[in-house]
Amino acid sequence: MKKLILMTSALTLMGGAAYADITISANASVKYGNWETGAGAAAFSFNTGAKLTLEQTAGDVTYGGSVSIDADAGTVSDGAIWVSTGWGKFSFGVDAFDELSDTDLTAAPDVNGVTPDADYGDVKYEGEFGAVSIVFVADAGMGNTNDGTVIATTAPAWDLGLDYDGNGWTFGLDIDSNNDYKASASVEFGDWEVGVAVDQASSVDVFVAGSFGGVKAKLSADDVTGTPVYGLKLNGTAGDVKWMLAGDSAGGAKASIDYSMDALSVGLAYDNDDAGTPGADYGDAADIILTVGYKVSDNMSIGLKVNDQGEYEAETKLAFEY
Repeated sequence: MKKLILMTSALTLMGGAAYADITISANASVKYGNWETGAGAAAFSFNTGAKLTLEQTAGDVTYGGSVSIDADAGTVSDGAIWVSTGWGKFSFGVDAFDELSDTDLTAAPDVNGVTPDADYGDVKYEGEFGAVSIVFVADAGMGNTNDGTVIATTAPAWDLGLDYDGNGWTFGLDIDSNNDYKASASVEFGDWEVGVAVDQASSVDVFVAGSFGGVKAKLSADDVTGTPVYGLKLNGTAGDVKWMLAGDSAGGAKASIDYSMDALSVGLAYDNDDAGTPGADYGDAADIILTVGYKVSDNMSIGLKVNDQGEYEAETKLAFEY
């Protein structure tokens, strides 16, 4: 009910809707397969959604509202309103902002063992002042929910991010009400970049990244104050083909190759990050995944994905915007 009230408020705010920029987008999809079921029985699933956005500028002030409908999500409507001035953008929406969802949540995991994300922030401020940007998100007590059900959560009550990006230097600081923080800095030297980050656990990560001969490389060392894990990542493009290779000293290995030309795309990926973990190789967390996509038109696409756990899924998507 709160979200429906918010939707009404957004539309009321846009009393001059006849003069506003109005965007309507809609999507629908049908899937068939046994993806993320542990190679269980295949079945059909359907989803439809729509989003209405209204925005208007009056002098130096821009204000707007949006409402979305997702038939697959359990709740039917979700909304937000915002006002933007030279001092930044102020937004309000019940559980509309996901910056408070980056911590572990007490919610039933899927068959893959992954706990669902949820949007917990009700109030958001975004500001840019030259090379400095600020993002502040807070839970205004509107109800920390996941698919409409109130759950226990360790998400913080607020989160503040500060960033500086200028003259080849970047600095970042993220802090929240749980006394968690992460500070980072990097500097560029031509085609190369060096960076470091530290968090509240005194874990220090460093990296060196650069490019040569059309190949990008990144050498990293995570938690150098404890037992460091060294990693190397290489990626590049050759015509219509993109590729990536990565590995670390803890035995992790990743590789992917993607081909795209006109309407056709084909991708093959390998990732052993959960190797040896029982029940962890479902859906997109499987070690080997093959994907094939074809864009029938600007509004229609079809796709197929298969993994090495006997799971597959075929999907047709329709998307429209007015």
